[in-house]
Amino acid sequence: MFKPNLFLAAAIFSVVPSAVIASPLYDSFGPLDQATFGGTGIPNDEVAISSQFSNGDSLITIAMSATQRYDNPALTNDGAGTYFAGAGSNTPTGTTTEGALWNFNYYIKIDSPTETLADYDITLFYDFDPAFDNGPAGLGTINMTNAILGGPAPATTTLVEDSQNLMFGFLASDIAGLLVAPTYAAFDPNALGEYNFGISVGQSGWGVENVRMDVQVVPVPAAVWLFGSGLLGLVGVARRKKA
Repeated sequence: MFKPNLFLAAAIFSVVPSAVIASPLYDSFGPLDQATFGGTGIPNDEVAISSQFSNGDSLITIAMSATQRYDNPALTNDGAGTYFAGAGSNTPTGTTTEGALWNFNYYIKIDSPTETLADYDITLFYDFDPAFDNGPAGLGTINMTNAILGGPAPATTTLVEDSQNLMFGFLASDIAGLLVAPTYAAFDPNALGEYNFGISVGQSGWGVENVRMDVQVVPVPAAVWLFGSGLLGLVGVARRKKA
């Protein structure tokens, strides 16, 4: 089971990009076998992935996905970077933290003989506003570089991955130098609409790579709830564990 990452919650930032965060953007959409998103059993077979070589021999890979939280109904997607999640929130068995029925996941990795992630400017964007195709101005931003620099081993960090939920409280409040919360009042897990997410990587003022995805929240049919939370439990089917 995965819990909110206190390293991320305690260490986060605020750069506003020039590009609009709206439609999905990626190099490939499919499995990312090496990704755990910081937990156990979190699906990694339908992921928006972007990769780029930098400075000759440094390979940057950034990826995002959305998945169900704990044993909530599985998300679907259009195969092109847009995921479909159910509206609502709960506190599943195995945790005391209420959350939306779905999590957003990220993966940031560098393969390099000389560089680490701390050598790059890395920003993660997230959204509280259910309006479609929100621009960057109202999105929340997390300064992943500053999070890494404030972590236990910035000189050797080559991988950061995690699974988070928009209802987690730290995402709603600014953290100086680390996180700027969205301008939209608050995230409502029952609001139908679209939420935009992205990761931007740059170095010395130059863009290196970007990845973006959308999550569209739709009503959860009663039949899905019966199947997803009750029926399978009666026959003892093993559950994936989520944050």
